[in-house]
Amino acid sequence: MSDTILTGIFALAGTMIGGLLTYMAARVDHRWKRAKKHIGQLCDQVTSYYQLEQIYKEELAQLDPQKRSPKTIMEDMRSRVSQSGEYERPMMTSLAANKIRQEWL
Repeated sequence: MSDTILTGIFALAGTMIGGLLTYMAARVDHRWKRAKKHIGQLCDQVTSYYQLEQIYKEELAQLDPQKRSPKTIMEDMRSRVSQSGEYERPMMTSLAANKIRQEWL
């Protein structure tokens, strides 16, 4: 083979590899941006559910005939969730969710 053909083959191969790497990098970047958006949404949801739990436990404490404290009611309910065997015991607070948000976004 002549040097010109060999140079052309290497140039073509280099261009194809470069194009493939550029495509893969763009795809990873797109997926990362989507993942960051989802992380933010999930953190917002955890924060909202935690605040909802605070409201529920206060309401239940007022209605509880045993006059248990809101914290005791919360602990009992969280234990019931984990005892079902289907779910992990809720532990995350709004503060923890916000720390994750700050770390990743």
